[in-house]
Amino acid sequence: MKRFILKTVDYILFIFFKENKLSRNNIDPELRKKYAYLEAWLSIICNLALSAIMFLFGLALNSIALLANAVHTASDVLSSFIVLLGFKFSSLPADEKHPYGHGRIEFLATLIIAVLLVIVGIEFGINSYHRYLANSMVQGSYLVVIIMIFSSLFKEWMAEFSAELGRRVNSSALIADAWHHKTDGIAMILVAISILSSKYGYYRVDAVFGVGISMLIVYTGINLLWGSISRLIGEAPDEDFLKEIKNSVHLIPDVVTVHKIKIHDYGLYKEVTLHILLRDTFTLVEAHDISEKVEREIESKIHCKAIVHAEPLSDLSHS
Repeated sequence: MKRFILKTVDYILFIFFKENKLSRNNIDPELRKKYAYLEAWLSIICNLALSAIMFLFGLALNSIALLANAVHTASDVLSSFIVLLGFKFSSLPADEKHPYGHGRIEFLATLIIAVLLVIVGIEFGINSYHRYLANSMVQGSYLVVIIMIFSSLFKEWMAEFSAELGRRVNSSALIADAWHHKTDGIAMILVAISILSSKYGYYRVDAVFGVGISMLIVYTGINLLWGSISRLIGEAPDEDFLKEIKNSVHLIPDVVTVHKIKIHDYGLYKEVTLHILLRDTFTLVEAHDISEKVEREIESKIHCKAIVHAEPLSDLSHS
């Protein structure tokens, strides 16, 4: 499955952009935005079609689980529009009031998607509970079960497609959209089971699974909400990112070691500050030149602004 996803992602990207390879930390901002637009529009078109099908069958069969999932799928359309707007505004150039750019708008887009998930989940949890108390009759249909199973498989592909693009362009908004697809896919399987159960008179299964779907949606929303808040507050970078910075620094032979690495994350744009230790024999001009070499090396590997402070090796022994 994973290999199939990777191949389809590569194929689609090659068809649209003649390009399917990106470095995770050194990304062309314009190409990154195009990747996000592709994911968003693909999600919008597919979700509108799936939502319409489920809504019509939900009305015909009087299934709250099916109607809940239709609205959840429709909410994916809204989240995709938020992705579009998030990338549009986050790619705006820096200005006098925002000297570091507008990249954190993408984090806000993720936060909005997460809040929408929580609201939708709570609303349908309440509706499903009322349906459980009423024990409302739900018509069973093998055709709908088959449709839901195939729809679930397609949503799983969409989830993996969005997540893979999100990993390639290092986008929390695309990964959030992927989770939206994934919860929808799981919900569709639960709906298929509830419709099948209703075929044999177990009507409350529909309401119970409706509650289960709602809890899944809320749980996913809370996880995404916390993740976006954490990035807005300012969280520590992952170890792979730090390792890439250190490896870049050590490509300059005059550097003895590096420490005090700090990363200010503004979305796509990042500002990296660090201290390098040099032998005491270097002059001030030589130390400055080495610092600039380190900055250029880091910036060639990572989409960021690097600021390097040089210190004599003797400072380490005195500290």
